[in-house]
Amino acid sequence: MTATETSSTTIPVDASTLSAPQRWRRALGALANVIKDPNRTDEVLAFSTYANAGTMATRMQRFYATEPGQRLFDEQRAIDSHTVDLAKLAALPEGTLGHAYAHFLMSRGFTPDVFDGPPRGVTDPKASYVLQRMRQTHDLWHVVTGHDTNPAGEVALQAFTFGQSRAPSTLILALAGIVRHSRARPTLALDVVRALRAGRAAHGVPTFPWEDHWATPLAEVRAMLGVEPIARAAA
Repeated sequence: MTATETSSTTIPVDASTLSAPQRWRRALGALANVIKDPNRTDEVLAFSTYANAGTMATRMQRFYATEPGQRLFDEQRAIDSHTVDLAKLAALPEGTLGHAYAHFLMSRGFTPDVFDGPPRGVTDPKASYVLQRMRQTHDLWHVVTGHDTNPAGEVALQAFTFGQSRAPSTLILALAGIVRHSRARPTLALDVVRALRAGRAAHGVPTFPWEDHWATPLAEVRAMLGVEPIARAAA
């Protein structure tokens, strides 16, 4: 689509400078496009940026109040093709986090480079880091929870993510997903409730140093995080 001033994907220099009505008008415009075409990743990101801008400060404070969160930022940890060798991870023993992650990506034709460049519409370096970290580790959340990348799995993972991050966009996307996909999956609403409860029961997923645990058994990683997989995890 052609970017215009009113386009939902044209994010201003700092979305937090917009008034709440301006942010939500753009957020809902992007959400409408996501509902029409869930594959519009650009619109998902735009929606998340606008919907979450008002709560950004609180969520960032929660992230950096933890020692692991601050350390991730200080060390500028990243999970991308520069830091991840999928072939080496795939060669790790079956049942380890690294092996499960590599198999998850490779079996779906994915790579660690899901997002190119820092988040748009965020000028604060600490906020930008957290958003990019969440995006780069999204597939690891799939692995540890066991939710697949099909529509129902993505919707449930949004609910789990809300339980951990309290980002408004994740709850709204989960609810929108129920509306869109419940006919195809009648149990989806129940799946979402269970995922939300699991997200609330888990601890420390956003600030977890995944890179330090590639060789750790996936079951141990789940125990560290207090995660009970709802669906069968890729391993």
